[in-house]
Amino acid sequence: TVGTSAATSKSAIALAEKYDGIWASVGYHPEHLTSDFHDESEGDFEIYDADEIARIAASSKKVVAIGETGLDFFRIDEVKDPEGGKTLQEKAFAEHIDLALKLDLPLIIHCRNAFIRMAEMLQAQYAGRKIRGVVHCFTGSWEEAKPLLDIGLHISFTGIITFPPKKSDNPEMHVHSVIERMPLDRIMVETDAPWLAPVPYRGKQNEPSFVCYVAEKVAEIRGVSAEAIAKATTKNAMDFFNLP
Repeated sequence: TVGTSAATSKSAIALAEKYDGIWASVGYHPEHLTSDFHDESEGDFEIYDADEIARIAASSKKVVAIGETGLDFFRIDEVKDPEGGKTLQEKAFAEHIDLALKLDLPLIIHCRNAFIRMAEMLQAQYAGRKIRGVVHCFTGSWEEAKPLLDIGLHISFTGIITFPPKKSDNPEMHVHSVIERMPLDRIMVETDAPWLAPVPYRGKQNEPSFVCYVAEKVAEIRGVSAEAIAKATTKNAMDFFNLP
């Protein structure tokens, strides 16, 4: 269960501590750093506090990752102060990287329209150490994915991969080409529930059990069995999050 603010991180920990098979991550989504895109369904707007996130992350042994964190410049021109928004996102991302290094935990990374800058920051702060991170909900091209794989990142896919490609899509630019070409031991699957429900539930509320449809689509794209993908991606997740 993934935290995207102080409140949702606390909720993730509470759920993880209640059930043996659930684990938590703690972090602050880049679009939650300002009030421009605040979702009232997630409660009152919170002012980002790096020290509070650090305290929450250290509060439970069920915390297995730092994130969501990252850079999202997709709608940055819509915020009141675009340059200030970028600066705040980079500051928060740097603080999350430092926290992950301090606690020896991997990162769950959210990134849109900022892959080059994100990779630069990771390489600078890890400074030769192994980068432990997964780019979640990846929808980009092989050209965008390869540099991420080259620095050691995992890539995770959601129900978006089950949506029919647009007729105008260049196959080489489509996310399916990434799934075909990337190493199996770096592939992860997820739902991003309650959003992005896969076909055949597209447009409805997503739920964790629907991850099987994502795995099945990965299997179809790679021309292997769903069982093989389920086994491989489960192992990848267990190893990545250092689960018992």
